[in-house]
Amino acid sequence: MVLRQRESIMTEQPLKKKPKREDSAGDSDEPDFIQNLVENGVPTDLQALHLSMPAHVNEQDITLNAVNLEYSKCGSYRTSDGDQQKSVSEENQYITNGDNITIQPAPNIVPENSPVIEYANVINTDLEQVQDSSLDVFQQHLITQCLCGTPVDVLNRPFREINELAGALSTTLSEWPAKKIIQFLSSLQLLFGIYLKQNNKGFICSKIVDLCNPIIHNEDNLIEQIISLCETRNRFVHFLATRVLSSFLIIAKTNVNNEWLETITNYLTSESVDYMKMNFALEIIKNVVEWKDVEIHVLEDTESNDSSSLSTREPVNINCAALPFSDPESYDTSSIKGLIIKGLELKWPELVYKIQNLILHNGSVQTQTCILTFLALWESIISVKANLSVIDTKPFYAHLETFVGMLNANLPPIIWKQILSLFNEVLCYGSTLALQDLLPEDTCQLTHLIVRYVKDYRLLDSLPHRRDQGVTVNSFVGSTPATDRSHSTIDKSLLQKMILLVLKSVAITIKETRSDSSDSSVGSDDYDFYQDMQLIERSIRDVLKKVDAFIKNSLDFHPETPFSKVMVHLFSDQDDYMIESMVCTLDITVGISYRNAVFPDLLNMLNPTHSFIELLKIVSHDSDVLLDYLVSNETCFLLYLLRFLKYTRKNWAKFVNSCGEGSTSRSNELDDTMTVLIRLKMQINRLVARELFPYNISPVLRLLEVCENLYEGNEYS
Repeated sequence: MVLRQRESIMTEQPLKKKPKREDSAGDSDEPDFIQNLVENGVPTDLQALHLSMPAHVNEQDITLNAVNLEYSKCGSYRTSDGDQQKSVSEENQYITNGDNITIQPAPNIVPENSPVIEYANVINTDLEQVQDSSLDVFQQHLITQCLCGTPVDVLNRPFREINELAGALSTTLSEWPAKKIIQFLSSLQLLFGIYLKQNNKGFICSKIVDLCNPIIHNEDNLIEQIISLCETRNRFVHFLATRVLSSFLIIAKTNVNNEWLETITNYLTSESVDYMKMNFALEIIKNVVEWKDVEIHVLEDTESNDSSSLSTREPVNINCAALPFSDPESYDTSSIKGLIIKGLELKWPELVYKIQNLILHNGSVQTQTCILTFLALWESIISVKANLSVIDTKPFYAHLETFVGMLNANLPPIIWKQILSLFNEVLCYGSTLALQDLLPEDTCQLTHLIVRYVKDYRLLDSLPHRRDQGVTVNSFVGSTPATDRSHSTIDKSLLQKMILLVLKSVAITIKETRSDSSDSSVGSDDYDFYQDMQLIERSIRDVLKKVDAFIKNSLDFHPETPFSKVMVHLFSDQDDYMIESMVCTLDITVGISYRNAVFPDLLNMLNPTHSFIELLKIVSHDSDVLLDYLVSNETCFLLYLLRFLKYTRKNWAKFVNSCGEGSTSRSNELDDTMTVLIRLKMQINRLVARELFPYNISPVLRLLEVCENLYEGNEYS
């Protein structure tokens, strides 16, 4: 172990060659009995640390005299009382009692050409060669997704082989070189990935099961060693360690040691802030929460048309001794997710308070990394994609309002984006809130606060969406120096997130007021209630006017362009944002019309027909695109089309008039729009007749037929 430490120190700080010792014994600081070992006939094998030297090393060159001389010249010792270092050669003092003294090798203890270092280098070279060879062979077999036929010595975990070879020089995982740690963790992650993938398909290679079982039961205390890697300062090691631990927790599920989870969560709220440890723990929890139980890559789904199920497919290697895996609980990760979330819930208030302090002092990259990882974790917990129960996620809706007040012009754009992404996930209008009759109180409070900040506290003006000239804003890599001055200096992705959040907040506010107005306890002559409704509508009108002016000032739109068209073009490169924003404006229009609003200009501003016509122009009036939207689950187009067709059926005259606004020929605009809808109806009918449509599309078909009948009976047809 000592030799290994010396070698690592020597590699970090190059040695300076020391002057050779004078031959004269009188000039030496060493006692006579050490100087005269050879002369007194002491055997050679007692004059050195008699190690098994390689053939090219001359053992006669290593004597107790030589070793002591090198320590005398370069060594230092440290006393436990004063912690003071003194050079042995300078002070000319001799240690007679070592009870309170610990020898610690200082840099440059042994010269480069010392045989001791040569032997240590030989040992370490052998260790690296064994580790490289075993891990390389192990990875090559793993790539085939089957370990049948793999040599037994390769299946024995590589770190065992290294420890057995090294003997006294054996080390823990954290003491390996970073390159070797990364290679080992990569192999382990590949092993876990194959285990999980084959588990989803219904079979697992028996050798992979035999190899994973000891790791799952932690027979070699490997999990503690991987957790201890958070002490290292290597970001690549941290990344791989979090991936390995996340995969391990998914495989082990609730069969884990609670002390491991406590250790990980304690990193989040330790008194002394360690950014790398915080990020380490946050990444592990986030990876577990985001895990999808069954995820098949597009390139791997080659047998989707095969009548056989995934569980009956055979592995690639026909000689693989695969084990059938039919345990239904093996596909369910809700148990480990719930266990992780429960442990995090206890630390959550303290963690939120700590993150708020970090946001106020976000100058360093490490601080911003912790903030972003925390916000991404928060978004994943609240997301419906995590498949967490409402009871488990309920405590995490607290403290959201405090982050609204932290949005200001001094906050970096990257943190702005992550906070806005979190809020947009909370206000998941197109997927959940638009379908609910009763809205959660926490969600409504957040929307009220956002509307108030936009209206009264100039939140839009604080948005850092502009950049200096000479800087290009890219949604993937951030801000980069511009090679072409014509490039935009507007961060469009940040602008989109902000506008979508405001539209969602307004739509939820309207939905909430509509629910209140339908309450039977409110009488038709309740003057105070309707006064409040008018006040709310006036506030909404002011907010939407501010949004309209803000977009037109930020982007190149004509001041007279209707807001409904501006909005579609703003989100034209983000299908999910575009469709969800159209659902919001449609519901706002329906809600205001239901209330007989006193602001007709607001209805013209949000005209849903204009938005739909603009959408058809963007997709070049291609009904195939609309069909793709319907079949895909990436947008809420089904919800939008269903509600838009209902709105069109009830307001057919307004729909016909809106088709001619801003066009030279009303009939041409109407014909183009209805032609797309009729083609879409025909395509859906063909798929339904062949039983190829993925869900019941009958309500949409009936509405399309009604609109077609209205169109055929119209005077403009």
